[in-house]
Amino acid sequence: MDVKYCPNKMVLTGNGGFEMPGYNLNTALEMDPGKTTGFIYRFICDQVNASRAAGLVVGISGGLDSAVVAALGARALGPEKVKGLFLPERDTARDSYECARQVANCTGIRFQEIDLAPALEKLGCYRGAVAGATRSKTVNRLAVWFLNRFFHTEPYRVTLERTDNQTLNRAISNFRLKHRLRMAVLYQHADQENLLAAGCLNLTEHLTGFFVHYGDNAADLAPILDLYKSQIQQLARSLEMPSRILDKPPSPDLIPGIVDEAALAITYHKLDLVLYGLEKRVSIENIAKQAETEPEAVERIKDYTELSARFRKPIPYPPLQE
Repeated sequence: MDVKYCPNKMVLTGNGGFEMPGYNLNTALEMDPGKTTGFIYRFICDQVNASRAAGLVVGISGGLDSAVVAALGARALGPEKVKGLFLPERDTARDSYECARQVANCTGIRFQEIDLAPALEKLGCYRGAVAGATRSKTVNRLAVWFLNRFFHTEPYRVTLERTDNQTLNRAISNFRLKHRLRMAVLYQHADQENLLAAGCLNLTEHLTGFFVHYGDNAADLAPILDLYKSQIQQLARSLEMPSRILDKPPSPDLIPGIVDEAALAITYHKLDLVLYGLEKRVSIENIAKQAETEPEAVERIKDYTELSARFRKPIPYPPLQE
């Protein structure tokens, strides 16, 4: 029986039928890493073969998601068919290069570093008071605290909502530009070497809008898009990723001092339980109880999924043809 493997959607029962997983949120996201990796290996090979491509190019950030995608690609196709690009800029954390290099070494993939700072400088990304102030980790952390404390504004919500505040818009445009330039360089190398650009977006980021539209969501294939962050952590352990990568706090590495869980104001473990509960239409109160968080936090995450919905929609167009 040919069954599509969807770890977050359904399970195959002994009698050949399908049933939805139970609503014990703390066990619902457990999966079989071996079965998952096997399915992804076949997916990657099928996509590369169907496109008549020579392999994959992956943006290696030094973080967990890109490390897992690089490892999956290397094992599916052979490391010689995977190219890792490390694309630092002025605000890239100091240890990112060492982590990216370690990923390349442990997976055996090809590795190249390209500094994006000169191009971003030319594009004006580092000009002005906003760009200057955000170089400081202390300033960035204080800004997050200040918005929460005095304006009762969630910093991440600001990036999802439209605003007329030019200062905020300039800051948002700067970090989004960094992601979009990264993707432009990835596609440059993909085109030059007949490679497919492999996306590193996961389901947690996708559902909350924690990505840059036409930046890190632009790809030819997305091997881990149907996996929550906590599931990718399971996968990474099964792939024997270095402990330095496993233990590194997830970060977009765009704004010094700001990591994912600080921006989202919730741990990934709890966030995944909330998102899964919302997908399965579990009550707000039940989700909050099982995720050991407040109902207000569940409502906030639900708002994020709704506010970011526009980023997941196809480009709108007028239906002019009959």
